[in-house]
Amino acid sequence: MILSILNSKHRFFWMIFHLILGVVCTFSKWFLIVWFFLLIGLSINKITSCFFNKNINDIFLPLVIYLSSLEVFGRMVKAYPMIPWELSKYLLLFSCLFLILIQRTKRPYLPAMIMTLLLIPGSLVDTSNRVGTDELISNLLGPMSMCIFMICFASTNISSRMFNNILRLIWLTTIPVLFFSIVKTPDFGDITFELGALIETSGNFGSNQVASILGLGMFLSYYAWMNRLLFSANHTFDGIFIGLFAYQGLLTFSRGGIVISLISMLVYFILFRSSRHFTAYKIRNSLRPLLFFGFAILVFAGSYAVIENRSKGNLTLRYIGESVGTLSGNKNKTLNTFTSGRYEILKSDLKLWSNNFIFGAGAGASKYLRSGTNYGISTHTELSRLLAEHGIFGLIFMLVLFKSSISSFKKNDMSIYRNILITLFLIGIGTSLHSGMRTFITPILITIVHFNIYEGDGFAIDASKKKV
Repeated sequence: MILSILNSKHRFFWMIFHLILGVVCTFSKWFLIVWFFLLIGLSINKITSCFFNKNINDIFLPLVIYLSSLEVFGRMVKAYPMIPWELSKYLLLFSCLFLILIQRTKRPYLPAMIMTLLLIPGSLVDTSNRVGTDELISNLLGPMSMCIFMICFASTNISSRMFNNILRLIWLTTIPVLFFSIVKTPDFGDITFELGALIETSGNFGSNQVASILGLGMFLSYYAWMNRLLFSANHTFDGIFIGLFAYQGLLTFSRGGIVISLISMLVYFILFRSSRHFTAYKIRNSLRPLLFFGFAILVFAGSYAVIENRSKGNLTLRYIGESVGTLSGNKNKTLNTFTSGRYEILKSDLKLWSNNFIFGAGAGASKYLRSGTNYGISTHTELSRLLAEHGIFGLIFMLVLFKSSISSFKKNDMSIYRNILITLFLIGIGTSLHSGMRTFITPILITIVHFNIYEGDGFAIDASKKKV
């Protein structure tokens, strides 16, 4: 079955399938649950074969990424416990540990092994004396799953065709989130546009996570549109999806995921145009980057204008950091109010680090050591959490991660795909700054950033000839 999804001849069908999946799941979560386990069941034969043939990059890797990317949608439809709440973390962790045990990883990625070891000291410390086993595991799952995934797949040689297929798989999983949110959104007359995130336009789920997925969908639609990759099987449809994701993402009134996506669109365009390979790639693929970029920005601006009008100006007020308190004069607009309290949590994390410089406060302990209104609140900023809870080891963790990512960019310096790798890194890190590691976005995108991409079809050259 996974081969059918990868097959370029079936792109339109799978786009429609995921659209319908998002709609029908508004009636019952079992449509997603059945699809999830049906896909595993129908792919199990190919998965087993790939272990013997040692071609895990062709089938096992895209399947794991696809299933992991259904994580947030599973939460939205309340598919727990059939589909675990922390699906991506469990799936990445245990599938990769299995690969290591059966010795199907050629050369474990050394920087990721170092990063894994750096998480150990913080897991042995608890200065709050309040962190339970469940909390400890929950706080370690995000960075640990990313490290294990990188150990197995960082520095993997991936063909350009397979690389784009993997991004299309992730894009497909954002479509159900989009249409589930659209169907669940009430009439505009029934929406109270306040200066905060709106759960009713986010499929009645956490707007921060939903907006992150919608923002990712918007960027991937833009990437497909810019490069004529036909994720939806049609260039025009790819452009339409930019508008759909932008519209619903803005309608959530959650800023982080949309702002990161918009910045990434600009960054990718600049890097793409300045690439040494730009002219040859543009001619070979009949691209018109400036026109395509202009269209994407116009579509985004149009979506913004519609919601700005219907919300009677509240969208702009939301994006410039106004709140009910600042407008009434009861609060001053500060960096903390602009970031919805994240700045104060960031400062408290840095203070905790200064008090526990070497080993940190311990994994999961930071929320119990904050004072005032921030007590008991988990940080949304993964980098500051690493410092507060893991101390100097958390800092080294970040330095190793950034250094290994830069090394990957250098390895891909002779490829046009260096531009998208840098942009995906920006999205991965940017998402962790406002949403921590609550979603699959950071672990998966950061690992993808470490791929070695070569021009060619690779596995996909014969995909259409293989039976599902």
